[in-house]
Amino acid sequence: MQGKKFLRLLGQYSSAIREYCSALEWDYNKFKTSISDEGISHPDLYLEDPNEGIVDKLSQFLDPSNQGSVFIIWDDVGMGKSSIRDFVTKSLDELEDYYTVLVTDPRMTSLQILRLIARQIDSDVTAWNNRGKVKEALRKKLLEISDKGINLVLWVDEAERINKDTISELRALSDLKTESGAKTCKIILSGTPRLIQKIERYIEADPEDTVAFDDRASMNTFRLNRWNAGDIFNYWKLLSDYCGKKNPFTTEAADTVYEVSEGKPRTIAQLTKMSITLKAMRKHSGLEITSEDVLLAIRGHLEE
Repeated sequence: MQGKKFLRLLGQYSSAIREYCSALEWDYNKFKTSISDEGISHPDLYLEDPNEGIVDKLSQFLDPSNQGSVFIIWDDVGMGKSSIRDFVTKSLDELEDYYTVLVTDPRMTSLQILRLIARQIDSDVTAWNNRGKVKEALRKKLLEISDKGINLVLWVDEAERINKDTISELRALSDLKTESGAKTCKIILSGTPRLIQKIERYIEADPEDTVAFDDRASMNTFRLNRWNAGDIFNYWKLLSDYCGKKNPFTTEAADTVYEVSEGKPRTIAQLTKMSITLKAMRKHSGLEITSEDVLLAIRGHLEE
């Protein structure tokens, strides 16, 4: 019986959302992949306005003429670090002279990370267990691709989990230069406030680490900004343009979502999907999503 009920409800939800998307002239397939439980899941929906400065700072950092080695992006969970990562890596993939390697499991050992990088750039060292051999082969490969004009960007997600040994190995990679003095690798670390605290502790324990992170006063860091109600409404317009046409949300709904979410992008995305789902199920209440609809969606979620 429970299985039949589940299938019936699943069909009702799917049918209602399809009908609602159709009424809005939205592409249902685009909508269903545009928001996940982790937040904004599609790089085309990255909203630049709240963190406009990060685009300028990353552009300067990643320019080959910049000798900076490490860039740190940080803030609390749910602040959009993954969205920025997806936006940046997608943008870099469109350029022939940049190559991005993602490390999404920072709990790997430093040797495992070195071998992951090697595998990504086609260096045949992934089966080796000798750290010295792996490092030497990787250095040669980095110099080789750099001489071809390719700029390697290594992005480490959830970097607050990496240990001192891994940071030291990454620092060594970022210090490697060609004969002309160009850096062969740029490193971006994204994580929670624990990441900044960890880096600060390492620098205090070993002042030479300040060389790797430039100096403390000019460290390449960016703390993410929370969204305001205007940002939320602009995100809804972006979502509507991506999925189709009409934006069903009112400006008052944006005020309500801002109050509840405290400006966290992941929570904003989740509230957006909850509100659309509730509105779709209430077939005779029109298309517009108001503050009342948002509050009803929250109440229904809490009751479940």
